[in-house]
Amino acid sequence: MSKLDSGYKVTAQSTIIDAGLTFIAWFLFTIWFRPHVMSYEPGTVFFWAGFTALPAAATFWLCLQMFKVTLAHQKKLKQEKEENS
Repeated sequence: MSKLDSGYKVTAQSTIIDAGLTFIAWFLFTIWFRPHVMSYEPGTVFFWAGFTALPAAATFWLCLQMFKVTLAHQKKLKQEKEENS
């Protein structure tokens, strides 16, 4: 592993898990935003709540990726520190 490598590896399994977590976050944001949509038609309410939840879910995905990279880097630093001791 090179010095520049953080130790974070993207696999098919991690991509599927991330997509599932992001979908769950999108769904929860959609439910949270539904009371704030100014309409009485259920289809319109769901559309606008879901559309509004997209940037929130994208931000969740970005934060999840940043967390995973940071965690992998911290684990690598801890491992290198133990090897040098």
